Amino acid sequence: MSFGLDEREQARQFAAYFKDLEDRLAALERSNQLNNASIEGGSLDIYDEEGAFKGSIGVQPDGGVALVPDPLNTEPPPIPTAPTVESALAGLLIGWDGQWDDASEAPSDFALVQVHVGTTEGFTPDVTTQVATITAPLGGSVTVHIEGYDAVWVCLVGQNTAALTGDPSPKVQGQARQAVEQDLVDGMVTEVKLAEAAVTAAKLALGAVGSTALADGAVLEEKLAQAAVTLGKIAEGAVTLNALGGALSDSAAQRYVDAMGDPAAWTVTEKGTGATWTHLSGITDAPTGQTVGQAAGYNRLLGNNALPYEPGVLYRLSARVRLIGPAGGTDSFYVGVAGIGADGQTLVNRNGTVGSPSSHYYVAASGKTITTGDGWVQVIGFLNGRAAAGVAGSAGPNNDPRAAGLVHADVRFIAPYVWLCYNGVGATSTSVMQVDCVTLEALKTGIVDSVNLVAGSVTTAALATDSVTAGKVAADAISARELKAGSVTASELSAGSVTTPAIAAGTITADKLTIVGSPNVLPDPSFEGAGGAAIAAKYTYTVQDTAFGNGSPSSLKIDATSATAVTRAAELTLLPVLPGDQVYVATDYYPSATWVGTEINVHVRWEKADGTILSYSKLANTAPTKGAWARFAGTVTAPTDAVQGRVRVESLSGTAGAVWFDNAAVRPVVPGVQIADGAITAPKILAGAITTDKLAALSITAEKIAALAITTDKLAALSITADKLDVNSVTATKIAAGAIEATHIKAGAITTSALAADAITGKTITGGAINGATVTGGVLRTAASGQRVVIEPGGSNEVGSIKFYSGSSFEGAPGQVVTNIALMSDGSGNWEQPSASLLGPASAGSAARTGLYLAPRVPGHSGAGFNLYANDVSGVGTAQINAYGAEDSAVGSSIELSVRDAPSGSAAASAKLTSSGLTVAGVLKADSIATGRVNITPSANNTPTPLSITGLNLKGSTFRGFATASTTVPGTVVTGVGVTNVSATGLTIWLTRTNTTSTSADWMVIGS
Repeated sequence: MSFGLDEREQARQFAAYFKDLEDRLAALERSNQLNNASIEGGSLDIYDEEGAFKGSIGVQPDGGVALVPDPLNTEPPPIPTAPTVESALAGLLIGWDGQWDDASEAPSDFALVQVHVGTTEGFTPDVTTQVATITAPLGGSVTVHIEGYDAVWVCLVGQNTAALTGDPSPKVQGQARQAVEQDLVDGMVTEVKLAEAAVTAAKLALGAVGSTALADGAVLEEKLAQAAVTLGKIAEGAVTLNALGGALSDSAAQRYVDAMGDPAAWTVTEKGTGATWTHLSGITDAPTGQTVGQAAGYNRLLGNNALPYEPGVLYRLSARVRLIGPAGGTDSFYVGVAGIGADGQTLVNRNGTVGSPSSHYYVAASGKTITTGDGWVQVIGFLNGRAAAGVAGSAGPNNDPRAAGLVHADVRFIAPYVWLCYNGVGATSTSVMQVDCVTLEALKTGIVDSVNLVAGSVTTAALATDSVTAGKVAADAISARELKAGSVTASELSAGSVTTPAIAAGTITADKLTIVGSPNVLPDPSFEGAGGAAIAAKYTYTVQDTAFGNGSPSSLKIDATSATAVTRAAELTLLPVLPGDQVYVATDYYPSATWVGTEINVHVRWEKADGTILSYSKLANTAPTKGAWARFAGTVTAPTDAVQGRVRVESLSGTAGAVWFDNAAVRPVVPGVQIADGAITAPKILAGAITTDKLAALSITAEKIAALAITTDKLAALSITADKLDVNSVTATKIAAGAIEATHIKAGAITTSALAADAITGKTITGGAINGATVTGGVLRTAASGQRVVIEPGGSNEVGSIKFYSGSSFEGAPGQVVTNIALMSDGSGNWEQPSASLLGPASAGSAARTGLYLAPRVPGHSGAGFNLYANDVSGVGTAQINAYGAEDSAVGSSIELSVRDAPSGSAAASAKLTSSGLTVAGVLKADSIATGRVNITPSANNTPTPLSITGLNLKGSTFRGFATASTTVPGTVVTGVGVTNVSATGLTIWLTRTNTTSTSADWMVIGS
């Protein structure tokens, strides 16, 4: 082989190139990797020996030059030792000694130690509790301001350069120091040194001014602030109805409401065998006060507050009752009043019999039947006047105020009278009834003269809503000019206040009418008593303000002050509802001049039974006038699927100021006839006001139409449709041949009775319904494909099945209900085992199913059992519950719970309960047991050294603690380990050692 000149030159160049590569490779092998290296406009990644990314050095994305560790592969810092805490004036001096609880020295990536302060020992450190930092790795101290002088808890948290934080240190309690007289030289502050008015009420300690410091007669009426004397300052029994005067006595006698929160308000006058009567609180679905009276078995109850009976007044009695057991049960009850004679004590029944507890006035309910499925049932009755002498009073019920009941002529007082679980009279009863609220009120009017009113005492703020009606306003005093646009709503009109001549024709339509007739379900609508206090106590940001209200002494205050925008709401009540129910809600509201937020509202939050939120119905104002009272009022409607509604007032996205609420109302809207019989006559109907679309089908019948009143020229083309024709009015002779086609036959109009025998042939019936017939054999289905239900006979042993197809392409198998009779065999022979199964649908591409299997006891062969499982194939995680009720004692009953992760054969655990006990395969965890390990460094040789463990939250009432040292020299170098202060939140471990070597100790606390 020979080369030309060019080929030889190319070979020489290749040889030189490879020699250069060889020299450069050798140079690299001999030198340091970064000799004469630099980072040009970028960064260099750093990895550990295992290849994990640890960080980068160089120019970072923001242009800065730094060593930036990777937080994902960086260990958090150790736990700092407990802080030192010393009291300072209005603050605390907090120190750290630079040591670590679980490390001997500070980590190389140490950044700082955070200082956190919380109000409770169990607080969790976060950005809201951090008050300072200590950046020196050798420790340091900071002084922080503490708001108030209550005890607080302090802990430290380490932070590294990757901004990762470790676990908090043990918490130490501290308290800010307040300047008291000991801080001042005796005699320094004299009367001369005090500025005029320098000592105010806020500067006087509670109890500093006692009765001995007050001269006789020093406290005058004009020195008492409005509402200064509250209920808690009045001795029990000091004020009675008879001690009240003027309008106050009249008001107290007119309305009596008992939310069943006071056991002393009722006397049980008779009980059935084994019956009990109790008062319960915290019943969240009780519509009024979340308190109920509960009768287990027959109970006859008489209210302890008797109201004077005025015969010229209409009295309204209402109560809310439900039957809660037994499941599916039925019982009956009575709600009325007991008549009482002139002595205020002796019973007088409707026949005039003195002292008899029977035959009284059951105006709201008389032997009314109730079932557990009815839920809360409200009953209302009315009383008005006395029967003539010698004539019996009304037995009831009297549910119409126009036909109110009468009491006997000798009755002078009335009291609520309730009979519960009446079917259990004279016998043992399993029925349980609850009463939510009983109201007895006088719907009365009266004359208020100058004796009752002080001049100038009636201002606009003192007038209740709807208190001024049309009859109290002079003719022509109010014209359109005096009315603000939109100011007259349904809630502003009282019955009869607007008459027909004042309304323009066609102004009021049916959709403008809402009838609100039920009582206010709030037991404390002005937030002046226990109801308002209970609402305020639920929330840290809510206060029952007893010094401010709108025409009342108190109100409910929501504090909106927050560093960030926050929404704060207070729940007034929880109502049970049905879809379509209407509720009237209203409340006064007052935003402070400093209030900042996006909205103030009152709303109803509609929920399902499990608390799932469906929607909100809201009355709101996004730009309220600050520093002035205003009012929300309106009617809201419960949506589909709603079973309860939470009525709440709310300050939305607030950052400053406060909002007060007062005079709230929650009233279910009463359904029923809105127009009295005969109220609408021909002269009251505007010409053309009633059109055909306003008429219900068949509402105008032949007898309502004058002879010859309707002629053909009065009928619009196609105006008479099939639903407007009377039955049998169109006969075969009136129909032209061929005039009726398939399109003119209404769906469902042709029934089986209209079909000749064998008129329908074939094997498939599509659509419609088969009523009153028996279908034998074949398959029943709602559709041929897609979403459908299929009922068909089963396979070999199946009695039958119902399959539910969703119609989704993602469905691999339908949900299914299957009944089965399996042929079984044992040593005694063959037998049949019936069962039923519920199979969940399967996803496409998956064979896994979730299901429920039920098998009854077969006498002489097997016990009863069930199996509830999730995923029934291998290769995926499974969870199931198996239960077996033994046929005889030799087999044994059991309940077993088991879980297994995927795939098959991976981690699993089970728990089995039998008559011999509970067996758990896996790790048993309990909220009453806590364990751990700590390191204790003795403070000196042979000196017991304590270490406190806090932050536990164990269940139980009695707690026992144990500790042992992890040492190879017990009894020699480690001479003792003990525990003290064992509680649900922690314990103290004591370790004694002959030297000061740090020693690990294992501990356990068990609650029982």
